[in-house]
Amino acid sequence: MKTNSASPSLPGLSMSGWNQQRYGRKGPSWSVSRDQQLQVCERKFYYQYLAGARVNASDSMQRRLGVLKKMKSIRMWQGDCLHWAIARFLGTIRNTYSLAGEDVLAELREKMEREWMFSEQKRFWDQPTQIDKGGLALVEHEYSSVPSGTTLDSIFKSVAAATSLFVIWAESPGGIVAKIKVADNVWIEPPVFGDGAPGFVLDDVQIIAKVDLAIEKRGDFFEIYDWKIGEPRRQNGTCIDQYELQVSVYQLWPHLAMRKPLEMITSHLVYFGNGIPEVCTHRLDEKAVPLILSAIRNSVALASRLEKHIQNGEMRLEDLDYAGSVFFCRECPFKGVCSESL
Repeated sequence: MKTNSASPSLPGLSMSGWNQQRYGRKGPSWSVSRDQQLQVCERKFYYQYLAGARVNASDSMQRRLGVLKKMKSIRMWQGDCLHWAIARFLGTIRNTYSLAGEDVLAELREKMEREWMFSEQKRFWDQPTQIDKGGLALVEHEYSSVPSGTTLDSIFKSVAAATSLFVIWAESPGGIVAKIKVADNVWIEPPVFGDGAPGFVLDDVQIIAKVDLAIEKRGDFFEIYDWKIGEPRRQNGTCIDQYELQVSVYQLWPHLAMRKPLEMITSHLVYFGNGIPEVCTHRLDEKAVPLILSAIRNSVALASRLEKHIQNGEMRLEDLDYAGSVFFCRECPFKGVCSESL
């Protein structure tokens, strides 16, 4: 990372919102996805988290970045739609009524049609506050780069197939549906911020645990689930990957915030990309806890140093590193801004 004490602040961007925008909405926070963005591309991390970008900013560049930071790739949208469908199905299990899988798919189709039309027409520039509130902004629509053969229908079929697989798997004997019915506590796509949000505090930094589902039966088990629309990653070597770090952080939430013993806690990565659900189960032991906490502290320190250099005017835009591979740039919403500065 290069520094230059004579460099001015980054051009075209207000520096007034650093403290508020530092890591989260209310004070410092950290997540695995935030760490991953910093590891992949310093520029994207800056635009996403440090630039103070928002859709109602007075500065035109900040407004533009505010829209771009809300954009998703088609691949990310597919995953979001699967998560939505699963949460919709699971959310009614303990009610007096429940939704069948076909009812969920009918609602999903309407939702995806509405969002796709909003994005395809690029209404996100005229109605930016509607993004994620019934509206959608896709990177591929913004840059006219929708892959050949990719249509709303093909995307829906992919998500619908994964949803149907989930329903069959969840309703199997001893599966998630049965566990939810007898659980003492259930978290289904809980809010990321606010009172009761999953996570824990480390050195005055809020560690975010964005779990998809958690089920607790007191004195018996505490199970955490994360849904993946793709295929399992085949890990080579001994280094911990992003997904393993993710579910390790998830397990630290009940252990550190609720004092649950580690032997009761399990996390499951569930993949739906191979025609059958593939479950990768992870357990955390006492020896691994300090290693995970050390990794988090190192990531927080790295982000803090980058922010300090920028805030003090010691780094300019050209001092921030690009992604190491063009693969990461293809789905990046900020690639248009980066290309203008080259």
